[in-house]
Amino acid sequence: MGYPFHQVPQQEISTVNITVWPIALKASNETYQMRYTMMKASLLVTMFVLFVLGGPGCAKKEQSMFTLQDEHYQQIMERQKAGVNPEVQAPVDLTQVMNDEEYEKLGDAHLQQGDFQTAKLQYEKVLEAAPEKIPARYKLAVIYLEKGSPQDAYNQFHQILDYDLNFAPAYEGMGRALLKMEKDTEAEQEFRTALLYDAEMWTSENYLGIVADRRHDHKEAIHLYEVALQKQTDDPSILNNLGMAYYLDAQYEEAVRTFQQAIRVGGSNDKISNNLGLALTKLGHFDLAYEAYARGMDPAKAYNNLGVAFLEAGKFARASRCFEKAIETQPTYYEKAKENLSLSNRMLSKLPMVQQQTLIRRDPVCVSGAI
Repeated sequence: MGYPFHQVPQQEISTVNITVWPIALKASNETYQMRYTMMKASLLVTMFVLFVLGGPGCAKKEQSMFTLQDEHYQQIMERQKAGVNPEVQAPVDLTQVMNDEEYEKLGDAHLQQGDFQTAKLQYEKVLEAAPEKIPARYKLAVIYLEKGSPQDAYNQFHQILDYDLNFAPAYEGMGRALLKMEKDTEAEQEFRTALLYDAEMWTSENYLGIVADRRHDHKEAIHLYEVALQKQTDDPSILNNLGMAYYLDAQYEEAVRTFQQAIRVGGSNDKISNNLGLALTKLGHFDLAYEAYARGMDPAKAYNNLGVAFLEAGKFARASRCFEKAIETQPTYYEKAKENLSLSNRMLSKLPMVQQQTLIRRDPVCVSGAI
């Protein structure tokens, strides 16, 4: 029985605890080492959010002291905005246009600040002067991928192969873009090709597991995640995905154990706590499930999710208590919990009166110990 308001299991790779962006930046100046170091950068994009220092609406629009049409002064201003010393090469020669290496460093600085659009423009300037620059093209492709342009990302990843046919992260990148376009079969082929060129790319094994889960071959997914763990021991993102494969295969005890291990080794991703809560409800450990939910979301949403679990288990009275608690806890109007409360009350009212009263007396509260 499914409910559209339930927080569904997350099958995406989670990378909150993996610091991969600095690796990508270091690799940007080591073109011939990229095949090995940029492997780790295939997960970098979810880290972008961690580097965001503030949105454009959080500060007053800067008033330029110079005419922005003056290209040379604008380059200095761009350096200052990105936190780059405007006199990296002293003295600065304002008669010379920045070279491709300087544009790439400037793009990296903007990217670390979360200014994706400006970073994209800098990488494009690099590629205008030097289209063979693989690191800049790879980072541009990643920006396209995460900003919702998978076809553009695919094209950029594919173009890398014009300069290095053996560059494994490009094949993985194409696979990721194809996944976004829901072309799972083609994506699987690209991930397998990436592994042919670099057998240690655990990220590609992980993505292959996601493909298997999406076609409901959960036992194959479990195998692939375990292979990935052999290459990247105790990685929280792989453990989370392995836990979801166990969950989807109805191996709930193994799912709980795996999610707990992911948290134990440092996985602080809210998805992991939510997934642990889901698995605990399947085992009937509802109070423990609430504790897991509450670690990954605010109390009102945790009560709402627990209420949905009680609905699915046919515990309508206790579900109603949880939805009431969610509404009480939420400082603003909680429409979703109100709709769920109406549903659980309707389900309860359909039962014989004696059974209704029995359930109400037996389940007076949502979580044991709470009033």
